Amino acid sequence: MKRKTNLILFGTVFAIVGTVYAFSGYSNMHTCKDLLSLGTNCNSCTLIGNFSKSSINNVFNSNNISYDLAMNTTSLIKNLEDQDVSFFNVPLVCSAAPTIGCGSRAKPILSSIEASENVKEAWLNKAGTTIAVVWKDGISVTAKKEITNSVFSEHSLKATEISTEEYSATFKSFEANEGWLKGSDVDKLSKEEASIFADKIAKTIKDNTDISASHLKKIEQKISEEFYDFFVNYESIKDLGNPNSYKSILKEVISYGNNLVGKDVMPSLETLWSSCSNISNTPSCCKGEKSCSPSCKVIG
Repeated sequence: MKRKTNLILFGTVFAIVGTVYAFSGYSNMHTCKDLLSLGTNCNSCTLIGNFSKSSINNVFNSNNISYDLAMNTTSLIKNLEDQDVSFFNVPLVCSAAPTIGCGSRAKPILSSIEASENVKEAWLNKAGTTIAVVWKDGISVTAKKEITNSVFSEHSLKATEISTEEYSATFKSFEANEGWLKGSDVDKLSKEEASIFADKIAKTIKDNTDISASHLKKIEQKISEEFYDFFVNYESIKDLGNPNSYKSILKEVISYGNNLVGKDVMPSLETLWSSCSNISNTPSCCKGEKSCSPSCKVIG
C-alpha cells in the first residue's frame, strides 16, 4: 500500500540526489526529514525548488509513496519570516572597489550573527549588498527578529529584510552559491581590496620616480600585504575610517621602498596619500548618509 502526501513546490532549482533526498537542507520541510518520511510524518509538505515531474515520480514511486502536486510556481512565498534562510539588504559595498563588498566591515557582523546558538551560518554576497542568515530548525519568528535586530544595532548597520518579490531570485543565487562568502571567507574580499590599493599607489610611485619595474613590483607586493594585514587584523572598526591608519601604512611603504632602492627616492607621504585617499575605506555614511558605521564618529 502506498503512503500518500500532498506536495507543494516553489522557489529555485535543486537536484534530486539518488533516491533519498530531494532538497539541500534549506527547504521548509516542517517535520519531514527526507522523501522517505513524507508519507508517515506529515500529510502535506512544502519544498522550495523546481523539480521535473519525471524526477519526482521516480523518487516517490521507487519508495512506494504517492503524492498530489498541489502547486508549482517560482514566486509564491506567503511568509518570509517562516523561511529557513533570511536575507537582508545591507550597505556593505567597498568604497575602494564598488563592485565588491567590504570584507573588513562585514566580517565582525557575520561573526556576531554566527555566535548565536540559533544560527547555522551567515553569508555576504560578493557585491556587499545582501546578508544571508541560515537558521537552525525550529527557531521562532520572534527569536529571529531579536537576534538580527540586536546584531545590526550593535554594529550600527542599516539592514532591511528583502521583499517577497526579491526572495526567489535571491534564494536561487544563494542556493547556487553564485558569489556568496561565509563568515571569515570575506577575507578574500579584503585581499582583493588590498590589491586595488596597491595598484593605485604603485602607479603613483611609477609616475613620480624612476624606480625599476622589478623594484616597483616588490613595492607593490609590500603595499598589498600591508593593507591586507590591516583589513583583517584592525583593532577597532573605527580604524577603518581613520586617515591616520592609512598614513601609517604608507609610512611603512616609504621606508621599505627607500631601503630597497635608496634614500629619499620614494615619493612623499603627501603624494602617496593623495593617490589613495579617494579610495580609502571610509564608510558611505561619512560621505552623507546616516548611521551606517561607528567609524563615522572618527572622521564624520
